[in-house]
Amino acid sequence: MNLLSLRTFMAGVCVSLASQAFSLSAATLSAYDKNAPVGWATVGGTVTGSNNKNSVVVTTKADLLAALSGTGQKTIYVKGTITFSGMETVKDAANKTVYGLPGAVLSNPIHSAVVSQSGILSFSRCRNIILRNLTFKSAGAYDIDGNDNLQFQNSDYIWVDHCDFQDGVDGNFDCNNGTDHIAVTWCRFRYLIKPYAGGSGGSADHRNCCLWGGSDNNAKDRGHLRTTFANCWWDQGCHERMPRVRFGQVHIVNCLFSCKGNNYCIGAAYASNIYAEKNVFSGVSNPWKCYAVKKGRTDYNITMTGNIGAANEQKRSGSAAFFNPYGVYSYSAMDVAKVQGEVSAHAGATLNVTVGSGVNKVSAFAGDKEATSVAAVGENVEAEVVATTVYTLSGTEIPAFQKGVNVVRTRYSDGSVKVKKVLVK
Repeated sequence: MNLLSLRTFMAGVCVSLASQAFSLSAATLSAYDKNAPVGWATVGGTVTGSNNKNSVVVTTKADLLAALSGTGQKTIYVKGTITFSGMETVKDAANKTVYGLPGAVLSNPIHSAVVSQSGILSFSRCRNIILRNLTFKSAGAYDIDGNDNLQFQNSDYIWVDHCDFQDGVDGNFDCNNGTDHIAVTWCRFRYLIKPYAGGSGGSADHRNCCLWGGSDNNAKDRGHLRTTFANCWWDQGCHERMPRVRFGQVHIVNCLFSCKGNNYCIGAAYASNIYAEKNVFSGVSNPWKCYAVKKGRTDYNITMTGNIGAANEQKRSGSAAFFNPYGVYSYSAMDVAKVQGEVSAHAGATLNVTVGSGVNKVSAFAGDKEATSVAAVGENVEAEVVATTVYTLSGTEIPAFQKGVNVVRTRYSDGSVKVKKVLVK
């Protein structure tokens, strides 16, 4: 279906509400979105962030860093684009929730061989931190041993939800130095800028997305880095590390890997113990690869089960028992047949956030009710439409609207995505 046809159809909606029933929402949660921390972030403690207390809106880097400081409860709403010129580190903070209002971006547009000019935000010795609905955007992958879009070090009880990570110089999102009890849910990872060659590290393609544990020799990571990745999307341009894990017991569930042209997806490095279930590997190379290869550092465990595009198997080197998350916590995974449709429609910074209310859980489909307003049909007036695609509820792309519920996904030039569900009677 072309864009002109979609606009013509939507115009028809505006003038014929009396004759057709529609249920529209510009930003909805998936029916499978728990809208809460899951998995390892719930074991032995809780992630509550600020409990939505003490709201403040920030529009500058200085205000954001000031709001993140200390251990008092604070709910921080990021408005607009905040520009960074290098990695900023938040130390010893606790009890913070950061929401991105629709369109909020943390950006570092500097392409440079100077390491200190790379990266966006790092948390060190922090606890009980929630980040939701933020877009992190850097200048493109460049192998200079630089900084990441987001990093956690020696931190505990972390929930990162519905964030969009783009074009990190070193990595999009890394965790190390004993960080623990982590949930990463409904996040999207991608590279829209061609990688830069000629960096001091030597790689011509450093689109290496998520590194969990930076060294085989870091004893601080042993027994930590316990993480649940749920409903995440490693999208276009991701080359490696989705994630690459050392030491951690990591559960990867209901995630989508659609990064054609990659090297590998999941990396099983030294002392990792990975359980990957009900994921979709679509058009990618090497769903997983062993990176526990150094002398004396060859132990690893991985379980692959119930995935599409990857065989069921268990592999290990060493004597450690295979990690099974269901021996630690409860989790209800969606049917793998639904993963591609749900994750591609909802992952990323797609939440409906308002100041003082946090995330508004809007029902995607309200049934056969006459629409009384078409406000949600309006286009994003601040950016140009790049692509519009129509899907069935099961995630199959279709050329035109069909009778019943249709999913409409519109991508804009600023990287934002709007998703609507349209009922055609």
